[in-house]
Amino acid sequence: MIFRRQESFRYTFNKPIDCTFKIIKIDDLEVDTEFGSGQIIDISPNGLKMISPLNVSPTLKKVEIEVHFSIDEQTFVTPGLIQWQKKEWSLMGYSYGIKLVCNEEITASIVRGLKKHAENTMKSRKTK
Repeated sequence: MIFRRQESFRYTFNKPIDCTFKIIKIDDLEVDTEFGSGQIIDISPNGLKMISPLNVSPTLKKVEIEVHFSIDEQTFVTPGLIQWQKKEWSLMGYSYGIKLVCNEEITASIVRGLKKHAENTMKSRKTK
């Protein structure tokens, strides 16, 4: 397994956020699959941890996916490379480490979205 934990921060959602994804490349061969469902557990500017009931074969060498998700009403569509996969017996599915392959503009937009999400989360906790 490859872990990239040297990043400046990693935001863990209190409640995982829904996402969809599809495989767009296997090795260097472009493919077009149906969308699968998942949930994002945590995210950083360069990657995310996702869980899904789908088993993307770990024997494939290089799998590129396109991930669709929203953070506080802002929608993101970004490619990513599956770095690792792990069976999650308690969740009846699989967890995946995804390295996001996006430009600086999208990375900055994700950081802004996470800041807004964190602020809104803190405000809702104070009103309870």
